[in-house]
Amino acid sequence: MHYKRPLVIGVMLVLLSATPCAAEQALTVTLEASANLGDLLAEALRSNPELLAARKGVEAAQARIVQARSLDDPELDIESWSIPLNQPGNFNKANTHMVNLRQRLPFPGKLRLRGEVATQERTMAAARYRAKEREVIAAVKKGYYDLFMADRELQISQEQLDLVERILKTTEVRYAVGKVTQQDVLKAQVEQSDLINRLIIAEQARQSAEAKLNTLLNRQTDSPIGRTTEREPPAMPFEQADLYRLALDSSPQLQEAASGITQAERSHELAIKNQKYPDFTVGLGYWYVPQANFQHTYTGMLTFTIPFFWTKPKHDKEVEEASTQIARAEASYRATKNLAFLEVRESTTKLNAAQKSVTLYRTGLLPQAELSLKAAEAAYQTGRLEFTGLLETERALRNVRLGYYRTLVTLEQSLADLERAVGRDIVQ
Repeated sequence: MHYKRPLVIGVMLVLLSATPCAAEQALTVTLEASANLGDLLAEALRSNPELLAARKGVEAAQARIVQARSLDDPELDIESWSIPLNQPGNFNKANTHMVNLRQRLPFPGKLRLRGEVATQERTMAAARYRAKEREVIAAVKKGYYDLFMADRELQISQEQLDLVERILKTTEVRYAVGKVTQQDVLKAQVEQSDLINRLIIAEQARQSAEAKLNTLLNRQTDSPIGRTTEREPPAMPFEQADLYRLALDSSPQLQEAASGITQAERSHELAIKNQKYPDFTVGLGYWYVPQANFQHTYTGMLTFTIPFFWTKPKHDKEVEEASTQIARAEASYRATKNLAFLEVRESTTKLNAAQKSVTLYRTGLLPQAELSLKAAEAAYQTGRLEFTGLLETERALRNVRLGYYRTLVTLEQSLADLERAVGRDIVQ
């Protein structure tokens, strides 16, 4: 049965003093078409602004790889020598005219290492993107099931309201013939008003969950989202040890930390090369000397840096820093691994407990509560049960149904957290 959505909060407040018929008429607005979780996830992956920012970060890191592997810009030097001071603009009086082209060349292997450092940065950016993607997926799933819970509260409260209104009619008939007291009628009316108030609270909870979900989808917060649908509770296809292995293989946080170690190692190799080996500058020049026997000449040039003497402490500290970064990256990986395993453990524990509770509700509590209400309603109509007992049975059924759905939501949300920790979908 689909629940009926209240028109506005103001109408609901009026219902507190309205007749049962008026209450039912005011709760007749049906939600729009069902909201499909798969469609919402696809929209979030397309439109979420945090994901867009992470994608741009990957693109920026990709662009830096070519920069790191490229040579510096060449230098073009144009000079004229010995121009007379009394004729500063007369270049024909110059002794020599020169055009020199120079290019700085790092020692062999340095450009490759710079490229590898940049490549690891790109890999880390891609892992951060995947981590953000899993985070958004988990947030959408958890938001969807918050909305699901609000929908079930609306549905159950509406169905219980219908039931109480039916009981109220029976109570009024029995009161008219003197079989019950007026107190029973008043209790039924109070229960009716309480359920109407629960509908108001559930509608507010739905609007809040809807706004949070719309934010993840990059929509206006008041955009309507259709009613959520039920599915069979998911079954866990993996054991605890399997989930740890999945986390090692798929967790984007662990992949980022592993790339951080590789990046630190390449930076260390580069620091050692900078410490030991020079860079070069090669050049080729054309000289025009009007007054010389050989007017047209050329020059070749080779210069190199000297990473010794007074610059040695600088390079030594660069190597020391790079060694420290390796140790830091390795410690960061271990910490990330421990946190991932902890999240897997906690989520699995919650998920397993919720699975057991869902099974208990479905096989025992729900059928028993429904049978108890039917028996109590029949006993009340024949005068074999007091109204208070009927009311308690009705409330017990409501609480059991709500408890079932809360447990189901805990199961689904724990699964979303587990998939985020592992870094991949577990249940299709």
